[in-house]
Amino acid sequence: MKTNRIKLPFEGRDIALDLPGTWEVLGELNPHPAPELKDIPASLTEGLKNPIGCKGLGSGGLSGKKIIIVVDDITRPTPTHLFFRVILKHLLDCGSRKAEISIIAAIGSHRDMSHEELKEKLGSRDFAGLKVIRHNCRDIGKNIKLGTTKRGTKVYLSRHLKDADLILCIGGIKPHPLLGFGGGLKIILPGLAYEKTIAQNHMQGVTSKTFNYIGTHDSPMRLDIEEAAQMLNKEIFIINTIMNQELKVCRFVCGDPIKAHREGIKIVESINARGITELADIAIAVSNPMNTDLRQGINCVANVEQSVKEGGLILALLECKERIGDIAMPPKPPPISYNLLRIILKVLGRKRILWFTDMVKRHVRVEERFLSHFSMQMARKNRIFIYSNNLPEDTGKRLGLFRQFTNIDEMLKAAAESTPKKARVYIYPHGGVTYPAIKRS
Repeated sequence: MKTNRIKLPFEGRDIALDLPGTWEVLGELNPHPAPELKDIPASLTEGLKNPIGCKGLGSGGLSGKKIIIVVDDITRPTPTHLFFRVILKHLLDCGSRKAEISIIAAIGSHRDMSHEELKEKLGSRDFAGLKVIRHNCRDIGKNIKLGTTKRGTKVYLSRHLKDADLILCIGGIKPHPLLGFGGGLKIILPGLAYEKTIAQNHMQGVTSKTFNYIGTHDSPMRLDIEEAAQMLNKEIFIINTIMNQELKVCRFVCGDPIKAHREGIKIVESINARGITELADIAIAVSNPMNTDLRQGINCVANVEQSVKEGGLILALLECKERIGDIAMPPKPPPISYNLLRIILKVLGRKRILWFTDMVKRHVRVEERFLSHFSMQMARKNRIFIYSNNLPEDTGKRLGLFRQFTNIDEMLKAAAESTPKKARVYIYPHGGVTYPAIKRS
């Protein structure tokens, strides 16, 4: 049979895929080139002195002010260790003292970071002498109630935030299927929130017509986050990185947590959004550069989902260097097959999948509930085939939400047998950060 050979970057080398010759490749969609910053300290210092939407950081002096620096956790790729000393020097030059500066990791409902991981995140030399605060999303006594948002989220945030005069948030902006884009005040909620607040916020938007908000500026979850964080009534200043497909810093946006974030979104769109004019039967996505574990890698499926027709197929190549990471795995496979699950989900329809999720996933933690719901919505809409050398071979069966392959040719054979002979295909070599922007005529 005639084939069309393509090569994709995977696990540090090029891997060959022999696609059926009858398949039509509509496009290979990569992020636009974004050169790495040549002088990170100079670029960041400029952003601190001339931020977006507010006065320069510390322009009125910081003597005697309590400062909390919020950093994203070890699961995020922000290379804070490359520039943390620039931030610290700026704060000290503006009159602050190390004794008045605290560090807190925005772990949300993830596991806590060890002392060594924090040192790695910030840089061991610059980390010395700073007070470390630990967030606990499960202890209501460690969080304080601030009110209720218009969307009904009861807002409990870390009580340490109420003691601060200045909250400095260090994170990054990238495409995000629930929020539209990460970064901004996401580091406060869910990062430093009580678990029930996280649960209510994460379910914003699941009853609307879409479950995937990739590329959306003002998603329900984003607006809920911003309303909640502003209940702190504190000075909040963000420092957000924007990275290229190699996870190198190419821009900083600093300043007002909403205005600076929206400017950052525009930059991310210019790099990571790829315009399409039609939907495909198949999308082939590689997890690059989000290759740490299953939690990171599976994002490529969510990122490209909107470029595939209802009932179409997503083929994903996941590196998963650290295998499944901290995802909670069921002890055994579900009692029904993947194909039968998809039939049930299609019969239920989009609006009843949350009910079904809660029925089969009783008594699960916050993150597992919304991840299960999102995954079931994707499984309802599209078939998902996963190829990985590093995931345990029973991962797909135990999760029940995708078919798993350890042989790339077998995956392509199964794909050819279950798709139109003249299938139309999009290819995403860096699916971990690329997403489609549908151009309406």
